[in-house]
Amino acid sequence: MTLPRLPDGYAWATGLDHTHDLLTDATVPLLATGNRERDERIAAVLARYGPASGPLPRPAGACARVVSTGDDPRLGRLAATALGRPHHHYPTLTQALADPGPAGGSVLLPAAPDHLTLAHLLPALDTWTRTGTRLGLLTGRDTPAAVFLLAKILAAAPSTPDGASALIDGTTGRSRHLHRPGAPRLTTADAISSPWRTLLIDAHGSAAHAHLGTAVLCGLSGDAERTTRTGHPVPGGCTPTRCKTAPSSGLTVHHPHDLHTDVLGLYICNAITLGPDEQYPTTVNLALDAVDGHPAAVFGLVRGDADTTSADPHAAADLLHTGADLGTVTMDANRRAAERGLTAGAAILLGDPDHHPHPVHSDRPAPPAPRTSHPRPPATPTPERDRELADWTRRATEAALFEAALGDSLAHRPDPGLDQSLRSMGEARAAAQTLLRRAAPTGRLDHEGLERLAGQWAEHALALLTRTRGGAFGRQLTALRATHRTLRTTPAPPCPHCATPLTAEHLTSVLGPCDRITVTCPRCGPAHSHPASQTPLTVHAPAAIHPGQPFTLTVDGPEHGLLAVHLRPRSSRSGSYAHTTTDLAPGPLTVDLDVPTDLVPELDRLWLVHADQFRLALHQRRVPVLPTECNPDTSTRTA
Repeated sequence: MTLPRLPDGYAWATGLDHTHDLLTDATVPLLATGNRERDERIAAVLARYGPASGPLPRPAGACARVVSTGDDPRLGRLAATALGRPHHHYPTLTQALADPGPAGGSVLLPAAPDHLTLAHLLPALDTWTRTGTRLGLLTGRDTPAAVFLLAKILAAAPSTPDGASALIDGTTGRSRHLHRPGAPRLTTADAISSPWRTLLIDAHGSAAHAHLGTAVLCGLSGDAERTTRTGHPVPGGCTPTRCKTAPSSGLTVHHPHDLHTDVLGLYICNAITLGPDEQYPTTVNLALDAVDGHPAAVFGLVRGDADTTSADPHAAADLLHTGADLGTVTMDANRRAAERGLTAGAAILLGDPDHHPHPVHSDRPAPPAPRTSHPRPPATPTPERDRELADWTRRATEAALFEAALGDSLAHRPDPGLDQSLRSMGEARAAAQTLLRRAAPTGRLDHEGLERLAGQWAEHALALLTRTRGGAFGRQLTALRATHRTLRTTPAPPCPHCATPLTAEHLTSVLGPCDRITVTCPRCGPAHSHPASQTPLTVHAPAAIHPGQPFTLTVDGPEHGLLAVHLRPRSSRSGSYAHTTTDLAPGPLTVDLDVPTDLVPELDRLWLVHADQFRLALHQRRVPVLPTECNPDTSTRTA
């Protein structure tokens, strides 16, 4: 196959060893991908950046270094040679983090995506951020993609001379110029098709897709969406002419590799997901597809709980237009996340942390120095009181506060179904409080009446999960911690889906010993939330949902109360497609759900909600919808 012609200063290498020979001749090397379309895209992108010129190696900044890990140091050695930086190679990332090097400066970390899971990235971010070291990753779908990213880093001039920047706000469907007073109105279609020095996208989405109002950004690369393990096409998956998330003809579909921007910022949950099986286990991936296209740098969120606001992309734009390098911009994003309690890091950069996309302006204020926040001091635990009357009274009072917090959400998102459920829950709880007031003088409880009313409250609390599509599970989680504050955080076992280390929060209540435990995955979201005094649910569930086949799970743990089990899409605006409610009894409980045949191949959610004596416990995990012949794990996963 004849390879496409490259601009002056670039040449195709026959392998990684040959790339070093080309560098010796002051030529920037590229590796052929074996795919004609990808090779032609490489040539076209480099033509936009222009001929490679300037000295090789490039001049290096103070304390800038390349750190590589694994069995093959050649990519790290290539990057270090081209960029004029010292190269440090370690067998494992753990060994590299044990020797983080001098404080300050920057680290460029070349690695394959399967060595860059969130479980790897969070310790790296934490270690180097603590020493004030800016971090960037050199990676791609494969080695040719990583070498292509290095070639774009080495490009002597930006592809967009005027330095224009734009923001696409998918949450509102609007787009705008950044740092260009008096600029004409910008449509999202124009923002997608125009050339930019920097393009920032703030949108709802996932590692694979972002919703931009009238458009969808799809991370498909190649002829079809394929599984990461077998390479087989996914039935009903994305293709070059159809995106599974945009069945409507009114939505246009675009791909990150087609965006003509030197720097791409993705303020999208889990946008930088590099491990092949961390989210939905297919080749559709926003960040890796962008690296395969025009951007010489991609930065964005590595977790799903970053809780950014519209101010975050504007803060990044302000820094960029002062002339800040990309490492500083990413560190500032992590500083802002630390102020919200995420001290382990929330954003990362694919690209050179020393790169300045915009010229330095001495008349503008210097970017703030990166800093980290400190966890608040632990609160004093409340004493335990175990008298039966006091326990029932506290649980009923906490239920009333939970109902009030749920009711507050109606002011922002009215929902008739939720409103009716709250009225019924309030009636049952108020009747129970009447029984408790009557029992106070004598201490004699009407156990049968209290259990009956608590059961009615539980039925209505679980019924609202099917009465409303307005984010019922999220509303419940938020309301359950409305009267609590964090007492302490501790590490928890890895997530059963993406293997990222979990974080457990011990929440203390204003009511005394009504503490809760919440466990969260940075990628997959809430894992479970339960009263501290209650045994958590243990769930044994299949590793995948297969359309048209029963989904059978086993539940251990509490032996009393009601349990609701739901399978539902990721979107909070879509209802559950399979659900049931059942009584708990001593011993393991087997639950069978009938799965419909017309499911979209995506990463869906399994929710379980346990209600007992005015208390709620929630359990959530991600489960991919996969064809029958494809299963990420032959066993079941436990959490």
